[in-house]
Amino acid sequence: MRWLAAAMLCGFGVPAVAQMQTDVGTLTCTLAEHGEKDTNPASQTKLMHCSFKPSGTGPEEIYVGEIKKVGTQGELTGKRVLIWAVMGPADHKLKPAILAQTYVGEVASDATAKSQPPKLLVGERNKLYGLQPIMDEAHQDNSSGSVTVVELRIKSTPT
Repeated sequence: MRWLAAAMLCGFGVPAVAQMQTDVGTLTCTLAEHGEKDTNPASQTKLMHCSFKPSGTGPEEIYVGEIKKVGTQGELTGKRVLIWAVMGPADHKLKPAILAQTYVGEVASDATAKSQPPKLLVGERNKLYGLQPIMDEAHQDNSSGSVTVVELRIKSTPT
């Protein structure tokens, strides 16, 4: 239910999203081949293992988490790799575990959805940071009309 509340409140983060000025790094996630089964056929959850590489200098961080998609989309089947550009303010120094939070985003559901990039997934706790999906042409049309929720937990960070 927490993801549903976050999805409904996502629209209130628009002013903070406008402040996101730059790509602060890349988050690469590998989805587990088997995920949780949901009783709702239009919803799916998959576990994932991620690495965050900051732009410029800074240590790589390892995250674990899950992705949940609700709505009309293709299945998250097999082992897949998802890549996001991490967007944030250019004038903030990245702190350890800065990405450990829940992100919510919705993609366009109109007739031109295939030509539009997915919307930014906005941080629930810290709206200054978001995840911008980097399109994979093979799966470009799998997300139209869906809500995506990504939850990240820090696994390791250099000290």
